[in-house]
Amino acid sequence: MPESVIIYPKQDKLLDSSIKQKAYSFLEKLAQDDSAPGLHIEPVNNAADARARTGRVDQQYRALLFKLTTPTSTAYVVHGIYNHDDAYTVAAKVKLTINPINGLPEYSETAAPDPVLTWAEPAAAEPLPAAPQPLIAFSAADLTVSLGIPPTTSEQAVALTSKDALQTFAQTLPEWQGLALLLLADGESISQIQQELEIMNRPMSHEEAATRFVEPEPVSDQELLDSFDHPSAQMGFAKLAGADELRRVITGGDFSAWRVFLHPQQRTWVRGNWKGPYRISGGAGTGKTVVVLHRARRLAVEDPGAPIVVTTFTTNLAAELSRSLERLDPDLRFADALGAPGLHVKGIDALARAVVQSAGADVSEAVATVLGVGRTDIGGRTDTDAAWRQAVLRAGEDLDEKLRKPAFLAAEYEMVILPHRITQLADYLKVARAGRGVRLSRAGRKAVWAVVEAYRGAAREAGTLDFAEAASIAAAHLEATGDRPARHVLVDEGQDFKPCHWQLVRALAPEAPNDIFIAEDAHQRIYGQKLMLSAYGIRTQGRSRGLKLNYRTTAQNLAWAVGVLTGQEVIDSDGEAETMAGYLSARTGPKPEVRSFPTLTAELDFAADLVGSWVGSGDVAPETVAVLVRDRVTRDRVVAGLGERGVEVRALEAGTVKPGYPVALTMHRAKGTEFARVLLFGLSKDSMPMGLKAYDYDDEELSEAQLRERSLLYVAASRARDELVVTYSGTPSSLLPASQ
Repeated sequence: MPESVIIYPKQDKLLDSSIKQKAYSFLEKLAQDDSAPGLHIEPVNNAADARARTGRVDQQYRALLFKLTTPTSTAYVVHGIYNHDDAYTVAAKVKLTINPINGLPEYSETAAPDPVLTWAEPAAAEPLPAAPQPLIAFSAADLTVSLGIPPTTSEQAVALTSKDALQTFAQTLPEWQGLALLLLADGESISQIQQELEIMNRPMSHEEAATRFVEPEPVSDQELLDSFDHPSAQMGFAKLAGADELRRVITGGDFSAWRVFLHPQQRTWVRGNWKGPYRISGGAGTGKTVVVLHRARRLAVEDPGAPIVVTTFTTNLAAELSRSLERLDPDLRFADALGAPGLHVKGIDALARAVVQSAGADVSEAVATVLGVGRTDIGGRTDTDAAWRQAVLRAGEDLDEKLRKPAFLAAEYEMVILPHRITQLADYLKVARAGRGVRLSRAGRKAVWAVVEAYRGAAREAGTLDFAEAASIAAAHLEATGDRPARHVLVDEGQDFKPCHWQLVRALAPEAPNDIFIAEDAHQRIYGQKLMLSAYGIRTQGRSRGLKLNYRTTAQNLAWAVGVLTGQEVIDSDGEAETMAGYLSARTGPKPEVRSFPTLTAELDFAADLVGSWVGSGDVAPETVAVLVRDRVTRDRVVAGLGERGVEVRALEAGTVKPGYPVALTMHRAKGTEFARVLLFGLSKDSMPMGLKAYDYDDEELSEAQLRERSLLYVAASRARDELVVTYSGTPSSLLPASQ
């Protein structure tokens, strides 16, 4: 017997955790054989829709389904899992139908039908001075006729004057409707939303539109089944044809929703083809990584023989990308070696190391191009901070004392000297130092160059390279040989890449359609510095777009996180100011809580009680609870302190979060993660911002360092899906939003 298609909805609270496994077993059997004994798939007496069916999950629970039968397939649309009596109550009220305006599948309730509404021209009247203005500047008729939002919903929406009320209301609606209302309230036009959600309305009058919602035209099972293929329908429903994917979606819950539920714009960037590099940007949680993953899968499926590189800034993030691709599609082909067919997923520095190692003795020429002297003994890694300090001691007597800092010297080396492949003083004296805040006279450049030569000389003696040198040498080698080991390169977290990294990215793939795809967020720049992609042969001007809907964080948590960066100017890699205007979330939850304590002991007491209560509630898995801190010392102190108070928390350094225990990790390590509940611990003035003294040689560099600390706190706060608590002892950090 052919398997049935299961059309599964995206709903935060669709399944109680206690019955997820039973629901999966039921739906798996249903997909395999809907006549199997024990399923009890039966029509519902007095149902509002003749397609309604119930199925037995266990003695207490019933699945409410809608059966669609076509000449080639059978599909079951899952409405929900309910207590026995509730399933029949819901079935008596709900119909599965197609929106008469835009053709999207939707449920309608027949118990209290919408009245036939007509819209008259509003009478001219002066508004009451004290009356708050509605958030949506369009009429209910506009929303219904142009977008397909039902009349009653439209009337309620246009009357709302509070963002909190609109947020709560949007959560009760189908995914696309809630998003449309939030975008309208944020100032988008109806035509913009039609384009973004790929909604095409059927031209009709206001009166006809209202009537069609009350007296919908009959639709066939085939029409209903086809309607689930609409891009906006796929925001809220997924067709699941296999048991493995069904299991992943049910058991993974919200944390796995990214695998199947995509926004129409995300699908556009997954499917799109461009003549050259393309860049997407967006705030934390907007789904940039999701686009990278789905696009990588699409390219790999369409061209199985293509060598495809997926890269990011850190090893931990690269490992998570690899695991996510495997979860997305277990049948994907992965390549262990750079240049082999399939997906090769590595951090950018690991890619550089692979290129350098594969070059063998030929690498000497590239080393000479970058460093001035060819050599092959480059297997060691330079301790950059210590090496710059030693170089200053050896050759820094003429260098301005305030510039004798590893932070300045490393930045000058990575932002100016290495990308221009300067090997002689004469070239350094002439090179433009675009973007560097510190002005250097001719004598100043000579003093810097003396330290650089000492740095390079010590590395030659030790047989080492630093990470930036390795990336620059790898790029130079590929450029010289003409070898291009990738057909496509996809970059995640591009905001932290340095010039040499971008030179390597450009050298990995030949210039061709779909050669480079970049996802970045300048607001999350916690390692790198401002730069222009075009300076390194990657031109994305005119081929850049932004995401602004946050899928991870509640609106309340998002507002707190964004508040950390309020008033800060952030520049993207095209040299444009990047704004958070229009950055919004369709999810709602409790407001973040900020707590002050007189001592560290009292703060640890509270943290133990809080984490213990979160884990003990049973509402979330223990491993989805996290304590985030600024540094490793504080992390270890928290792990020990909570342990002494009877709460076991595991420190996370490398690898994945293991099930069974909450975790403590640094804010840097938290990049690329998400947790249901997050405690930001120890946000006192003494702990954050940290390390600014290293940048006090220049006001602009100090300002950039402060911005990176703000970005780090923004990253940390935006890891929280549902609940965020912030604590400090003594005086609070200056980085906390002003309202706190």
